[in-house]
Amino acid sequence: MVTTRDRGVVTSVELMFLLVCCLAGLASIGYLGRLHAAGVEVANASQSASRAASLAPGAIEGERAAVTAVAESGLDRRCSAPPTVTTTWSPSPTGSWQGGSVTVTVACQVDHETLGGIGLPGSRLVRMSDTQPIDRYQR
Repeated sequence: MVTTRDRGVVTSVELMFLLVCCLAGLASIGYLGRLHAAGVEVANASQSASRAASLAPGAIEGERAAVTAVAESGLDRRCSAPPTVTTTWSPSPTGSWQGGSVTVTVACQVDHETLGGIGLPGSRLVRMSDTQPIDRYQR
């Protein structure tokens, strides 16, 4: 014989567990979304920096152009410290700057407050690279 207490009525305790699980899921989705957004911003900054470096007339100017492009990208509002920019280049078959390729790596330390501010520990390092061919028809 089934009593009225056994009919599967959700009590306030089960609803409280459901609410806690939903809030934890929502917080983790927000955290992962902000981490992904930080990755996209760093990837965009590295792509624009490598393109700016590839249009420069030489390696030193290319490195300056990459640093300037990252500074102008607004990435510093996302990072807890200034982003680091590393520029490497491969020469052309003739050994010159024109016709080679340039790779720019941008690293950004994103702290937990930027990722959600819900008491998550530590920070994450987001690092992205992009390679562009150096314009061979410039003077």
